[in-house]
Amino acid sequence: MLLQSDKETLTFTVRAARAVDSKVLFALVDVDMEVVGVQLTIAGIQVRRLPKGGNSVHSPTYKAADGTWKPAILLPDEVRAPLADTVLAFLVEEGLAVPKRDDIP
Repeated sequence: MLLQSDKETLTFTVRAARAVDSKVLFALVDVDMEVVGVQLTIAGIQVRRLPKGGNSVHSPTYKAADGTWKPAILLPDEVRAPLADTVLAFLVEEGLAVPKRDDIP
C-alpha cells in the first residue's frame, strides 16, 4: 500500500504471514515499511480475533520488567490505520482471513 501526504510517501509491503493456533492470536505478519527512502521491517505484527467476530491488528509486543505486555513500536494513527488495512487485505488475499461483511459485494 502507498500512503502519500504533502510531506512524504510511505509504502507498506507485507512479506510474511504465519498462521498461529491460539484462542485469540491467529496470525503473525512481517511488514516492510519504506519512509523517505529508508526501509524498516516490523516483524511479528499480531492479528487477533475479536470476541464478537472480525479481526484486529496490533503492534508486536514485549514483556516489560513489571510483567505487563507493551507495544514494541508506537505508530501514529495516520500510519497505524493504513498499515492495519494493508495487513488485513493481504490476509484476505492469502485466504487466511475473510473480508468484513460490508466488504462483500
